[in-house]
Amino acid sequence: MISVIFQRKEEKIVSFNISGHAESVDEGYDLVCCAVSAISITIANGITEILNIDAPTKVKDGFLSLCLEGISKAKVEECQVLLETMLLGLKNVEYSYGDYINIIVEEV
Repeated sequence: MISVIFQRKEEKIVSFNISGHAESVDEGYDLVCCAVSAISITIANGITEILNIDAPTKVKDGFLSLCLEGISKAKVEECQVLLETMLLGLKNVEYSYGDYINIIVEEV
């Protein structure tokens, strides 16, 4: 199962961690994994490459994280449209494939 944890601080998304594999079908053909990867990597790249925000990210097999801790409030605000869009997209995946993905949003 894929676990996605979004953290909010003062109503703003300030980080996300994605871990695991959906394992809904054979490796390489898993549409749930593909959807989660495409959405999350696109948003992470949008933040770091398009908005040019130096947000620490970690990427390895079955894991992606991004953290805006230590970034100015103005820069965190710039990221919100992308991060809220990511959350919405992943919630739609969860709605259709809830056996393979779980999303948690927590306040920190």
